[in-house]
Amino acid sequence: MYSLIFLIGSCAQITSLNLKKHQFGKIPTKIIWFQVAGFSTEHLAMLKFTGPAKPGATAFEESLCVGQAWDYNLYKLRPSAQETFLTQVSGKKNIKRNCTDYKHKPIWSYLGLKGYKSGVFEGESYKTQSILSSQSCKDEGEGYLKDAIVWKMGKSSKKSKIFHVNEKNSYKAGSIYYDKSCKSGECFTTSSRNIENTFKSFSKNTRNFVYVVRNFQYRNYLQANKFKEAKAELIEINSAIKKMQEFAKLHSDALVLVTTADVKELNFPKSGKEWRRFERYTKNIKTVNTKLVSNVYATGARAENFCGVYNQNNILSRIFSGAKQQGLEFSIINPFE
Repeated sequence: MYSLIFLIGSCAQITSLNLKKHQFGKIPTKIIWFQVAGFSTEHLAMLKFTGPAKPGATAFEESLCVGQAWDYNLYKLRPSAQETFLTQVSGKKNIKRNCTDYKHKPIWSYLGLKGYKSGVFEGESYKTQSILSSQSCKDEGEGYLKDAIVWKMGKSSKKSKIFHVNEKNSYKAGSIYYDKSCKSGECFTTSSRNIENTFKSFSKNTRNFVYVVRNFQYRNYLQANKFKEAKAELIEINSAIKKMQEFAKLHSDALVLVTTADVKELNFPKSGKEWRRFERYTKNIKTVNTKLVSNVYATGARAENFCGVYNQNNILSRIFSGAKQQGLEFSIINPFE
């Protein structure tokens, strides 16, 4: 009798993760994936300890699960952010930073076979960092983006397809759309607004999808020792992630994943008085080293799979890895088998 009561009580137990209510083993059919170059958790000091700082937790701190991923691949101990991002979406370590990298199928190619809609939003970046560099590889890169809608913040040519936050647009898989506000070379629409707008249109009436956001601008500002610009970009990133976390609260099958790469260590001040000078004079910020591990933040369906320490190439499989809940085996659709 006692065993029966215990069993009933166990089945009725509300599970939690990071002190928040969470359903384990939920299949993610709405995948929102941010890839942020250069970011480390301690960089949140720029939002928390420098004015005007907003009260409350940041989107990163609201994550249900935080993990760490080793950056090294088969050829480098400290790969570039572009190389690591390719490892993350393909699950492959043998990234050489040449055209052969695009032979490895990305997540949107796998999911396209399962009826998932795919979109990739990329902010401002150098040409060598951009996912559009795949298009210069005639053989290997020809089909790399054919299953995805791509939005790019950057200067376009006259023949390019465009999008704008104040205009209604329809998008087609395999097409690349450039931000109209970047026509002069300088972008006038913020990244968070572009992300919110494209995601709203992309996800409308769509059950299964993967929406990937690639951000190199934050890392590039840090590398150039531009503190004010880096902080402004981090505010944009935080705002965009927060919007997606709000979406996940309304959709139990949504996963919001944030992965990082090429993490920069910064020489933050040691005492309070130095913070004012630190924020006022941008020359005081310096990147010290690139770390060997990067952080991973997860919220929503299957967030529990991203706790712990693992390799960058394991991130992809963790999205769809099966799990048990209350002794019950879930039926998992794994497109990688």
